[in-house]
Amino acid sequence: MKFSFLIPSKNRLELLKFAVDSILRQDYRDFEIVISDNASEQHYLGYINQIGDKRIVYQRAAMPVSVTENWNRALSMASGDYVLMLGDDDALTPRFLPQLSDVISAQQHPDIVYFASYHYCYPNVIPDMPKGYLADVRNSVFFKGRTGSFLLSPEEAEAVAKAACDFRYRFGFNSQHFLFRAGFLEELSSIGGIFQSPYPDTFAATVSFLKAQSIVVIPEPMVIIGISPKSFGYYYFNNRQEEGYEFLDNAEVSSEIRDALKDVLLPGDGNNTNWLVAIVSAQRALAPDIALSVNIRRYRYLQMVAFLKNVYLKKVRQQSEISTFASAFTLSDRLVFGALRASIWLANMRGLDCVARLFSFIDGKQEQFWPAQVTMIDIGKHVDIGDAFNWLSRPSGEISKVP
Repeated sequence: MKFSFLIPSKNRLELLKFAVDSILRQDYRDFEIVISDNASEQHYLGYINQIGDKRIVYQRAAMPVSVTENWNRALSMASGDYVLMLGDDDALTPRFLPQLSDVISAQQHPDIVYFASYHYCYPNVIPDMPKGYLADVRNSVFFKGRTGSFLLSPEEAEAVAKAACDFRYRFGFNSQHFLFRAGFLEELSSIGGIFQSPYPDTFAATVSFLKAQSIVVIPEPMVIIGISPKSFGYYYFNNRQEEGYEFLDNAEVSSEIRDALKDVLLPGDGNNTNWLVAIVSAQRALAPDIALSVNIRRYRYLQMVAFLKNVYLKKVRQQSEISTFASAFTLSDRLVFGALRASIWLANMRGLDCVARLFSFIDGKQEQFWPAQVTMIDIGKHVDIGDAFNWLSRPSGEISKVP
């Protein structure tokens, strides 16, 4: 059984080296590392030639392309039986390949193997945690109370996929959670392929959970998702989301989708808007075989809350912008928005702390995100994701966990 690890990358060679190293150090021979270089200015080929491993497949784009296009370029270069998309600042866990090989054989080659992850945060990325961290993150509802690999029922898979259409995050959408059978991905070519829209991982997560005949879940961490100084996570945790979306530089929206949503989109949170585009893209790709209902009203409510948070809490928008924001509202929108503004006005009279508590309450009532089970792990002094991989490579023993 051959595995393909896809690593799209652009000007992050210093991070990519750790991802590649975590694969080359696996106790397994039959794999390939596919590096799709998005017109980087750094000398990737020199690094690859220095390694001299024929299992590394490399291709460089002459001109920069969108993130989604680069993902699809990487996929087109793959020849393995199973495929995993990794970020160039991520890593595998030390026993990923031996363990996954055993599970796949025991479960008769499922369409998808889905697993939990560690998160590794580099030092000086998150202001409140300057030392960085390694954490065991179980962020999917079907992980709770489960041990050992198991077959996810079609009903559970459909429920969490359709929850995404209601803007409820009930399982991790990140591509690093998904090991796909290559034959299953070929079947999805009939709907335009697995990676579409500005959020190719959100599209892929929703579509694959609705189309797969068999999904095996491993509720233990099998990959290490990196949060590096050169990642969207850095911008997100430092309240610089707009810069983060510019960093992603992914405007993969078809004219058909753009026209369909021109009277729906609202400013507020780019994550919600990209999520909407991904879900509407999935809805159109799956029709008429699978009917998806996208909750536009909830999307607009979430954008109202995000916009008002930017005005009254984060102070990155002006109150003078509110009238322009509300100019395209329906009557129903105006009633909801008016109630939100009245609540915030009353809280604002009592001070910023009261406003923060109000938004925290509103966020909680939205139930947009499944409350992940997070366990911090003390790995001692560390400077990069390679230190996390090395710590996890130690002989099995007592793991020091921090509450």
